[in-house]
Amino acid sequence: MKKFLIAAAVLLPLFAHAEEAFDKNTYKRLAAECGKNNLESCVKFAIWTRDDLEAPADAYAPLKKACDGGHMKGCNVLGNLYLDPYGGLGEDGDKARALYQKACRGGYANACTNLEKLNQESAQSKPALSREQRLQKLQTACLHEDEAACRALQAESEH
Repeated sequence: MKKFLIAAAVLLPLFAHAEEAFDKNTYKRLAAECGKNNLESCVKFAIWTRDDLEAPADAYAPLKKACDGGHMKGCNVLGNLYLDPYGGLGEDGDKARALYQKACRGGYANACTNLEKLNQESAQSKPALSREQRLQKLQTACLHEDEAACRALQAESEH
């Protein structure tokens, strides 16, 4: 057991992949690179926008650009955004499924896993909320000062 723990302690750093910490200057550089059609930069920029700036609706455009350009991770993350009730795109399992299928067919293994989970959940779940029900849910959360819900409501109203 002791040998295993020592081996794990030595090898783990070699295989661990930590996401790069948010940095304002790097974020600006990623935005500029995305503007030059560096699709990997678009995905990273969108993930930081969604997670670190807590503005998931603003992550849509760079993710769509990446996905439309053939970046399968971009399609997968965009699929995730379509399942986020505060993402500003409305919860749309059909769009998420189509994006996961595209990314899975394109060789992005995580999308295959997400597609399988979504299909399992869909088989077991209640019917999806209508657009009106989603908007009502977001409006209620916004009235309770949930800023992400307010941004999502605004973005949903624009689509």
